[in-house]
Amino acid sequence: MRRLLLVVTLCAASADRASNRDALLAADRTLSDKTAALGVMRGFLPALTGDAAYLHPGAPLLRGTDKIRVFLETADSLEAVTWSPAFADVSADGRLGYTYGWTRSGGTRGKYLACWQKTRDVWRIAAYARTKRAPVTDSIAPPRRTDPAAQVRGRADPRELLRADSAFAAMSVTQGVKAAFLAYSTEDAILLGGGAQITEGREAIGAGFDGFPTGAVLAWWPVAAAIAESGDLGCTVGEATIASLNHYSKYLTIWRRQPDGSWKFVADGGNVRPPPPRPGP
Repeated sequence: MRRLLLVVTLCAASADRASNRDALLAADRTLSDKTAALGVMRGFLPALTGDAAYLHPGAPLLRGTDKIRVFLETADSLEAVTWSPAFADVSADGRLGYTYGWTRSGGTRGKYLACWQKTRDVWRIAAYARTKRAPVTDSIAPPRRTDPAAQVRGRADPRELLRADSAFAAMSVTQGVKAAFLAYSTEDAILLGGGAQITEGREAIGAGFDGFPTGAVLAWWPVAAAIAESGDLGCTVGEATIASLNHYSKYLTIWRRQPDGSWKFVADGGNVRPPPPRPGP
């Protein structure tokens, strides 16, 4: 009898997860249609949480709807962009999730990653990053996705994510960026990167750093984190730099708790930001 109850419980949880994933995909598609119809200010902006992080290519890391609104009011950020999600997953409590997929505008295509929070049964974006768009010269590769890994509940402490992200960054500095990404990515992780396709899988992500410049060090630091109340899924946003190349960027990383209680990332994306202002005399 106990075994039967366990099977029923697991089946119910699986059904709930599938239903929540479908609902999040539907919310993402609806937001794309609404933004296309109403524009960024009336379509996209109201879908953000009050403390949302917005990562626009070439812009600083923007946090909070007031700062995001000021930025979106500039003419060059109001291009008509539509998007289509390729994948979604949600936390065990169904209150936090993420999507990623493709953006389009005219004859160009890019990629995006979004972290979502459900507030009063409405999905809103807590963090959003997209890549710079490029002319479409090839087809979109079909996503290589297996069923999402098991949900491992734990303490809902965002400081855990900040510590995991900082340890990830420290390994990049001391052991190299490839070693760090191989150590901290799940088997089914994805990386937006700067190429035409989404990089899928730990080994492909590691191989993507084979051409990383010798002697260059990718360093980064998280500035904010969000975590599901079920403690199994969360996100961090932060800034990064390659000092020797005068390269400055920002990032959004989605994290999943592992069976041993540790954290690894399931999705990562970002884009460039302006160099910091030089100190005065």
